[in-house]
Parts: sequence; C-alpha cells; structure tokens
Amino acid sequence: MALEDIAAADEVPLKGSLVVAHGGEQVLLVRSEAGVFAVENRCSHAYQELHGGKVRKVFIFCPLHGVRFDLRNGCPSGDLTDTPIKAWKCAEEGGRILVDLDQRLDAGAQ
Repeated sequence: MALEDIAAADEVPLKGSLVVAHGGEQVLLVRSEAGVFAVENRCSHAYQELHGGKVRKVFIFCPLHGVRFDLRNGCPSGDLTDTPIKAWKCAEEGGRILVDLDQRLDAGAQ
C-alpha cells in the first residue's frame, strides 16, 4: 500500500488532533511544531483514547494517566507502560494528509 489521502490538512489544528477511521484502524492525526504525525488512537497502558491529550513538541500525553508517547515512533516514556503504540508514515501534500498504514515506523526510531 502507498500513501493514502485520509484528511484535509486544515482539519488538524496546531497542538491538536483528529481521529480518522481508515483501513480498519482508528488513526490519530496530530499536528505539532515538528509537523504532522499518524499514530493509533489508543494508549497502550489503559486503552484510553489519546485524542484530546496534550501535544508538546514530538509527544502526545494520554489524557487519563499522562503517559507520554513519541509521535515519531510510538514509544512511551515513564513507568506505566513499555509497550509502544502504532505509528505510521505520514506526509502533508497539497493541503491533504497522507498516511501509509502498511508502513509502520519502528519503535526506537527518531
């Protein structure tokens, strides 16, 4: 699978997120000062939705317990979980956000 158009870029506000159901996944599109990212919309600790969590630099914080996930690769920080969330290749082109659900980003990559 290649990059697929899943949302308009202006639907994802700076330091905000948008949930898109696509390809059997709940994809969380997140925009920070570092760009646009695509991760799964589920904390690996308590299975809480990440949508609505605080966005800072390249991190999103779970709104339930504050687990921090790296948007570049899905890796968590802290003691509550060591299980990464899914993170996918994402690009912004021509006012659209494109995601490749077949190309997961490796946990630990930055």
